[in-house]
Amino acid sequence: MDSKTLKVLFIFILSYFVMFILSIISPLNDMNFFAGFDKLDYSLLLLPIVGFFFIYLLIPWLKKELGFGDTFVYSFPVIFAIGGYFAFFVAINWYFANQATLSGVELSAFNLNVFDRFLKSEYIFFIIGGIFGWATRVVTEYFESQ
Repeated sequence: MDSKTLKVLFIFILSYFVMFILSIISPLNDMNFFAGFDKLDYSLLLLPIVGFFFIYLLIPWLKKELGFGDTFVYSFPVIFAIGGYFAFFVAINWYFANQATLSGVELSAFNLNVFDRFLKSEYIFFIIGGIFGWATRVVTEYFESQ
């Protein structure tokens, strides 16, 4: 392995540890890896990994193939977080609207708090992992250019 790969893996492990600590001290879903294999939520285990490496590998493709510049790359975490929340909002409302239609009740009967569901879902760790992947790409490209 070359030096860049080791740096990326080190930052990934560090960011995974930060997400674990964040899940303990914040209202996010707990990443409880010590409860036993029967209680382990694999989406909490795998979604940060997918988010981190997907965004880490997506940034160079966006710059090269689609021609996005540095301004887009530096504003990417805000766009990604807002887009991720919007996708979650649409998915939750679509699901509960379907359930309301099938049950013959109004959507307001479910008393949805979408932002609270977003914070307590596993999907937030995908978003946070993606932002850490973006930060890793920006930092490694900065130090490569020096």
